[in-house]
Amino acid sequence: MNKLASNEDYFRESFQRLDLRSGNLENARFEECEFSHCDFTSTRFSRCKFTDCRFTHCNLSLVEMSAARLYALSFEECKLSGIDWTGASWPEYNLEADLHFSKSILTSGSFFGLALRGLKMDQCLLQGVDFRECDLSNAEMVGCDLTGSLFNKTTLRAADLTDSWNFTIDVMNNTLSGAKFSRYEALALLESLGIELVD
Repeated sequence: MNKLASNEDYFRESFQRLDLRSGNLENARFEECEFSHCDFTSTRFSRCKFTDCRFTHCNLSLVEMSAARLYALSFEECKLSGIDWTGASWPEYNLEADLHFSKSILTSGSFFGLALRGLKMDQCLLQGVDFRECDLSNAEMVGCDLTGSLFNKTTLRAADLTDSWNFTIDVMNNTLSGAKFSRYEALALLESLGIELVD
């Protein structure tokens, strides 16, 4: 399958090396589909639905998720820079986000205010990502670079940030009960308390 069309249903299809840069896709529905080495840079997915789909080695930078519905998606070694994830349609009844990002680049993205409980991010580049007012309870953000990412009124209850680094998280303005951090990197949490560490 080499082409995508609006208003179509795709079930268990495999897409390889698609080039839909700056394209526009409306009301397309994808279930249990796989995308490999595809370029969706600046593509607009308007009211599309993705269920149980997998993306590997794809470029989705600057994608616009206009009212798109996302369920149980995985991204492996993908580039997803500059995406405003708040534009997608996130049903309130979903108890878990069921999104998995592995070895991917999500720089300069925004998840502002989203409930993404159970979100999984493994060895990802998360520089300049907006996580303010998110519910990231039980999330796994393991081995990630969080340089410049924003956390304010963020719920990180029972979240796992083991081996992640360069984060700035104010313990007074975020919920961290039960969260896990690597011992050395956890020292950064003390900066928000104005504590000076001396060797």
